[in-house]
Order: sequence, then structure tokens, then C-alpha cells
Amino acid sequence: MTIVSALALNLALAASVLGTADAASIRGGRKLAPVLKGQRHLSSCSSVTKNKDCNAPCVVLKGSCTDGTPAPTKAPTPNPTTAEPTTAMPTNEPTNPPTAPPTSPPTPPPTLFPTEPPTPSSTPAPTTPFPTEPLTPSPTDSLVAMTCPEEHCANQAVNSVAVGNSTIVCPNLSATVLATYEYDGVALIELTGPANLADALDLVITAPHGGTFEPAYIDDRAEDDATYCPSSGCKVLPDTNTNEIAELLQQKMIENYCKVPFLVKNNLRRSKLDANREVGEAAHGNATAIEAWTAFHTFINYAQGNVSDAFGTTTANSITGINGLLFDVHGYSGKDWVPDDGSPLIQWGYRLSDDESLNTTAWCPIDDKSTGSFGTLTHGRWMNGQSYECLVRGPGSLGSRVAALIDANNLPTEIGDAAMCGHGTPSFEYPSPVHLATDTTPIAQGGHCDRYANGGKECHYYSGGYDVKVHERIGWEDEDNLYGDHMNTVQAELPRCIRWADSDQVREDFAHLLSQAMYGFLRDLYGPI
Repeated sequence: MTIVSALALNLALAASVLGTADAASIRGGRKLAPVLKGQRHLSSCSSVTKNKDCNAPCVVLKGSCTDGTPAPTKAPTPNPTTAEPTTAMPTNEPTNPPTAPPTSPPTPPPTLFPTEPPTPSSTPAPTTPFPTEPLTPSPTDSLVAMTCPEEHCANQAVNSVAVGNSTIVCPNLSATVLATYEYDGVALIELTGPANLADALDLVITAPHGGTFEPAYIDDRAEDDATYCPSSGCKVLPDTNTNEIAELLQQKMIENYCKVPFLVKNNLRRSKLDANREVGEAAHGNATAIEAWTAFHTFINYAQGNVSDAFGTTTANSITGINGLLFDVHGYSGKDWVPDDGSPLIQWGYRLSDDESLNTTAWCPIDDKSTGSFGTLTHGRWMNGQSYECLVRGPGSLGSRVAALIDANNLPTEIGDAAMCGHGTPSFEYPSPVHLATDTTPIAQGGHCDRYANGGKECHYYSGGYDVKVHERIGWEDEDNLYGDHMNTVQAELPRCIRWADSDQVREDFAHLLSQAMYGFLRDLYGPI
């Protein structure tokens, strides 16, 4: 008997999509707990399993059917063609955010969590200075005499935290499976994180496009479906190795800092589910894909709530936000920038326009574009005297931190322009895609964007998608009417030189450097933990 716990779906959404008459009943008479929008909703059941020998509803609760009849000793084997998905969720209801991390874990189902959570034997190594020399833009930059981040962010303080020895500091700490959404015994969506909330890191990692599972019971999404696709078509190709990089980042955070990030991962191939789109384009009306999509975003919302519980919230400029970051991992080819092997640059997505808000001749600093409601980092830009300009493309931005660490450590990729692999935009080095396109340094060989060099408008820039838009707020269900506490989000489009390298060591080395850049960014923004 498989022991799982129930997922509280967004029933109003599911009913509208599936055309269900009863919003509390979806597929096979399965009753689900009601959902209050904008909150973190988990079932109060402690252990349930699907069992069609029970009377409706078809679940077993703690060894007995919900209608009072005795439970069979073994659930019947599901038919692969008709089996319904099951969902494993943590059963503890989150509490209001405390001002400090809790000293004991929430009460979990014993089948999902270890009874003795691992405890670090000592604290991580102390703070050490980040490289003090800021990155210098190309001397041949012809756009402006001084770039906007040079003008406003040259003195931005940038620190990192020394990497400890994991075999001494926290040898037994690891990520735990907190929740799964399953179909026929296969986990389609997974949430992993700390068994004990006291071991949590203020980071939620999401990987919507790295899955490889292609079950026959979910129809392929068509690229040109007139009902669900936009005029530009639907994307169906995966972001190769992004699930693996997300897992490596989680592991490197544990090894380097003895803290466990949350990770939400879609295991379905993108041709079956695009978890970074609204539900219509994401699932093309397939009922199982819709439930998987709902699980993916419910798990994110639950992880954000746990970060709020562990690290609290801060109110700045009348905006209340969770003290944490959501990092959405993607990949791109960049062949419209550089033929053959593609662009070597990381594209950092803050939902800013490449030809407007990132245009240094129009908006300098970026903060001048509006009162601060556009883009992501809608909370962080107001914290501790922070500047949105400097968070996005100052020396302390993620793009700049990663480039500095890669320059200081060899990343032995054999694909494309290895010397530029891992640099990115926006950053102190390349404030916008225009700076990339017009950079004429020898490495760039006349510009990083082939389309721009041949008369095109801009390098194609990925500014950030559905995930970082809707999960910038806790009330995420309606992307046109988001509400509730804020949470800072950022998307990264990783190039082929990292994702497609022949050696797994390239991806592991990158995850190690990325963990240092991200941990330093978190600590500079939120302070020590």
C-alpha cells in the first residue's frame, strides 16, 4: 500500500477548466479539501491512499474508509490506462510567520519525514570579502561615456560567505522529499526541502522545463494549437539538464552552508506540461496535466509559506514581503545571438524590457521608470536602502557575482566561447542586451548577437515568465489580480556551454559557484541567518 497525503487543489480553477459541476469533486468521485485563495493550503489528513474497494469518496484514512467501512489490507493494482493521479503533500498547516526561525519542526506525517532531523555540528564559516575590484565594462562601449550602473552602483558593497568543509560541518544534512504529485506510482511533480524548518535556507528553487518523462496518458502539446497557443506558438522543447542543475544547486547549498533550500521540480517533459505558462497553454486541457500544473504551483506556494514561517517578513515603503528569494531555472540555445553553439551568456530575468526599462539612455537608474511596481524584486528594492538599479546590474547583482566567480575559477566547458561562458546580462559588465550586441572586444568578435549585427533590432532577451510573475506575490492564482505578501523572484536562462557540456563536472562546478553567488546575494539583502 502506498502511503501518500492529499493535495488541496484550486477547485474553482479546476472546475472551470474541466467543466465539473461540483467544484469539490474532481475525477472519479475523489473529494478534495476546499481552497481559500491566496493562502498555503494543505490537507489535514495525515495519511491517505487511493482504494477503489471503499465506497465514495475513494480514499482510505488511517486504515479505514471515510464512509466507515473497514479498509482492505491491500489496495488493488491500478490499471495504467485508467489509474488516477495521487498526490503526496505535507500535512502540517503552516502558522503565522514568526520573527525568528522555529526551533522545532512542524508535525509531519511519519511516512514522509525522518523522526530525527539532522543537526549541524557547528556553524558555517564566517563572512569573507568578495573580490573588491568591480567588473569593468568594455572600453569600446560606444553607447554612453559611463554606464548607468557605473554611475550609480560603483561603490555597492559586495560580500560573500566562505565555503565550509561539509564533511566536518554538517555531514548528515540532506534534502527530504516533502511532497509528490503521482500518477500510477510515478512522481510527476516533486517538492524537496528540509526535514526540520530550523535547517531551511531562505531560497525556493523551481525547475519547470527540465523533465524527461513522457507518459502516454498525457497527450502531446501541439506547437500550433489554435485553442491554447498564442500567435507565436507553443514551446515544447525541454530545457536540457536544468532539473539536474537545480538539484546540484540545492546540494551545494547544503554542502557549503549547512542550510537546505526548497526545490520544486516538474518531471514531465515540456511536450506534456509547460509549468511556466498559464494553465491553458500549459496543459492543453488534459485533466492530468492540469492537476500536475496545479500541484507544481501549489508546492511553490507552500514552500514560500515555509520560508515566511522560518524567516518572517519585512515591511518597507508600505510593502510587506517575505524574507526570501525564488530562483527559476531555465535554459536557452541563443542561436539567434550566436550561430552553431549558441550564446555563452546567462540571461537574468527580472521581467524588465530589453529595449525600454533596461535602456540606459531612457531610464537611469531603472528606479526612475516608475514608483517601483514593475519587474520583480518588488520588495527587495525597498529594503535597507537598496537600489533596484544596483540589485539588477550593480557589482552585487547575481549576474555580476556569478561572472566574477567564474572568472576567478576555471569552468572547463568545451562548447562555444568558453572564456565568456557564464557572463551575463543584465550585469555591471553588460547592463543590457544592447551592450552585448555592440561590444567589439576581441572575445566578442564584433558583437555577441548575430541578428543585431546583421541589422536586427535587439539580441533576443528572456525577461522572465509566468513563474516569476505570479509567485512574486503569495496570492498567485489570478495573474491579472495578484495580492498578498511579496516575495522576490528571479529567472535565469542558462546557456548550452553549461547545460550541454560533455562532463558532468562542468555543471557541478557551476552549481558550486552559483551557490556562493546566490548565498552572498541573500546575505547582503537579508542579513546573516
